[in-house]
Amino acid sequence: MQVTTSIRYGPPHLLLRFPFASLLFSFLLFSVSVPRAADAQTVGPEAFFRHSDFSDLKPSPSGKYLAALVPQNGRRAIGIVDLVKLKSEVAAKLQDGDIVWFEWVNDDRLVLSVADLQSGLGEQYGGGLIAIDRDGSHVRELSPTAARTFGKGNFRYRHMEFLQALDDGSDDIMVATRDRSAEVPDVYRVNTRTGVKTLKTFDSPGPVARWILDRSGAVRAAITDEKSLRSRAFYRAAEDAPWQLMGDYALGDAHTLPLAFDGDGTLLVTSNVGRDTVAIYTYDMVKNARGEMLAGHERVDITDGLVYDRLKKKIVGVRYDYDRGATAWFDQDWANLQASVDVALPGHANILQRVGREQRLLIHSYSDVDPGSFYLMDTQQRRIEPLLTERKSIKPEAMSPMQVTSYTARDGLRIPAYLTLPKGRDPKNLPLVVYVHGGPWVKGYSWRWDPEIQYLAAQGYAVLAPEPRGSVGYGAKLFRAGWKQWGLAMQDDLNDGVRWLTREGIADSKRVCIMGGSYGGYAVMMGLARDPDVWRCGINVAGVTDVALFTDISWADYSYSDWIKYAAKEMVGDSSADAERFRKTSPLENADRIKAPVLMAYGGLDQRVPLAHGTRMRAALDRPGMSVEWVMYPEEGHGFLKEANEFDFQRRVQKFLAEQLKPDAAAK
Repeated sequence: MQVTTSIRYGPPHLLLRFPFASLLFSFLLFSVSVPRAADAQTVGPEAFFRHSDFSDLKPSPSGKYLAALVPQNGRRAIGIVDLVKLKSEVAAKLQDGDIVWFEWVNDDRLVLSVADLQSGLGEQYGGGLIAIDRDGSHVRELSPTAARTFGKGNFRYRHMEFLQALDDGSDDIMVATRDRSAEVPDVYRVNTRTGVKTLKTFDSPGPVARWILDRSGAVRAAITDEKSLRSRAFYRAAEDAPWQLMGDYALGDAHTLPLAFDGDGTLLVTSNVGRDTVAIYTYDMVKNARGEMLAGHERVDITDGLVYDRLKKKIVGVRYDYDRGATAWFDQDWANLQASVDVALPGHANILQRVGREQRLLIHSYSDVDPGSFYLMDTQQRRIEPLLTERKSIKPEAMSPMQVTSYTARDGLRIPAYLTLPKGRDPKNLPLVVYVHGGPWVKGYSWRWDPEIQYLAAQGYAVLAPEPRGSVGYGAKLFRAGWKQWGLAMQDDLNDGVRWLTREGIADSKRVCIMGGSYGGYAVMMGLARDPDVWRCGINVAGVTDVALFTDISWADYSYSDWIKYAAKEMVGDSSADAERFRKTSPLENADRIKAPVLMAYGGLDQRVPLAHGTRMRAALDRPGMSVEWVMYPEEGHGFLKEANEFDFQRRVQKFLAEQLKPDAAAK
């Protein structure tokens, strides 16, 4: 299936030799153990769930330098490589924390955020925004973080969102922050050396949720949030021109929304007017009308992923997530380069980025069995050089391939899914884990290496990762079909996936476990209560157990949000008007129907799904003959960040599944 674009891929025109000698990254040269996949009794979680070795390799604006997050004395620092001198150095590191994000301001300056990867998720302090020179000097706190020592400063947190750097040689960046209002962000131009801010949004068109800037940093478009039930889109011809209304949309309506500006000032929008999936179009600001479609796909939404070429000063393509991931190129030169790289690095999704304004490319190459590596490509010398590997402890040849597939629900709706079968096992009558994503209004999975899925497959389980109704990224029909369907049709979609795999002879219907976190944890508990004949066991991580509590709770982080006040009533329901449905679809209200063994894991500091969801469910299941394994990590929040906690939980998962899904489990 081909994405619709303005051009088609051309044939390869580069003959790439591979491999070549790596650049010498002095801070990258260290040894790691390389555990190999073993049988279900010996595979351990450490290789799968430890934090990645390296990440976020980014070129400087000119292309003279590369920066990456690298290990340094047990922490994560920023490493810089001078591509001219082939010299590397550590530019920034924390005494008691980790750098978790960074971006270039110009060739001499960067901005970054910090966290503590050795503490639990619930103990995390805000990342703030800090600026620093490439050589580690001239540290400037732009938005305070929590009390942590960085250089000579102690910082306190206040949120500031980085929007973009400016291509004008200055030390300035564009940010969004809520200095004037706790609810509506403003855009500021900030000097990263002095910290001086200049307000750019005196004349807001309403309660703006997202601002869109052009390539020079001018504020040119906006999307408002009218209590999460309506949104309006605006644009303007210049920063000093009046705002023009693009559209006014109710929740779930077909819409046209501003996305970005091209180098020549052309406005690009996303739109699903007249179609099920979202596509990208040009927009005629004079006629106030949608123009040419640049990229669209009949199966998936294309909403982001624009590729801007700093040398050509234009958008040359868009990355989208379908099947193995791809880039739709609007530029023939880039299409030819992509074809050449795909020949040199087969079986991978290869993401191309120009290194500054040079004739070199940075390649991020990954697959379903390979967490990913970075390469540097010289397009003139026709050469690719390996730079770094994100997870050296993972051997791709030992991992299990992921199949992008779909199945048909009982009402005829197509359900996208990802199926991973354990490598080296006959794909017949396998024990099955159905892994349900959270949200549920997110896209849960992609064709790429997933630690949870690969860990389960390494133990011999087939893993079905469905995108049931309510999931986003696959068009409006699938998304809207999930409204007010918690515990109903959304649950049917999971059962239909099991029935599909058992009909195909792949799964053993007597050895099926349901697993998930957040909404996925809700689906686990509801599945055990509603469909005891389908599920042999369940693993619930931070799951909602009481739908009424979810909508009415006063101590969750979303309790006073506009979404829970307004949109949730349309998408989930109202605790008063829908009280009877809530009762029927709340696992807590149906705890007496749960018979299968369950593993429940929660974070003591979870603000998204507070611990009460877990403790009340645990108490309701406290009866003779009921098997409940309970674990609570006091320092974690909505998920587990501390490696020791993740390792402990995954070992529990391994032991639990080995006991519940062994061949004679059905005889119990």
